[in-house]
Amino acid sequence: MVKSVLSLALFTSGFLFCVNANAAAFDCSKADGTVEEYICQHPDLQQLDSKLNDSYQSVLSQLQGAEKSTLKAVQRGWIKARNECWKSDKLGQCINHSYRSRLTELQIADGKVAVPTPVFYQCDNAKLEVYFYNDTEVPAAVINLLPQGQGDDQRIAMISESASGAKYEAQNLTLWTKGQSATLIRYGLADEQCRATNPKALTDNTIPN
Repeated sequence: MVKSVLSLALFTSGFLFCVNANAAAFDCSKADGTVEEYICQHPDLQQLDSKLNDSYQSVLSQLQGAEKSTLKAVQRGWIKARNECWKSDKLGQCINHSYRSRLTELQIADGKVAVPTPVFYQCDNAKLEVYFYNDTEVPAAVINLLPQGQGDDQRIAMISESASGAKYEAQNLTLWTKGQSATLIRYGLADEQCRATNPKALTDNTIPN
């Protein structure tokens, strides 16, 4: 499975340059727009920018040819999306979430975070292979979705607030786990009930109940 995690991060979300660990990776004297100006006024966001850039450069150094070009394009797309936070009435929260989510994707792609034991789920009409990452910037689940007769699909889902269990959300997909059970929620499809077929892996991964 891990062979495709790097590729996933390339396609999941311009181009940054390094300064130091306590400053933004872009030149604050040339900050352009509301979002960059806000980042330059907040040291915590500057540190996130520098940390993200380190992970980005590390992943970039592992790639060649088309994959390197793809990662650069995706990163430019991410910056464009981050800059859309100016429209949010919670500007700082939006920027922080954008950074932490993208940093999580890059940390998984970088390969420096230990790959957890996969948890396998049998759902009503699908099988799942899920890797729960607890040591990334945001706890996340890499979900390999195997719908019957439709090949495979993979998502990085970020943990979100829930009253119980652990809820992992990606675009058009949510996996809500509780103990050995889980609910698979996909846009436009009926919810599916799932159950772990190797429950010991849940203990190994210390998934919230």
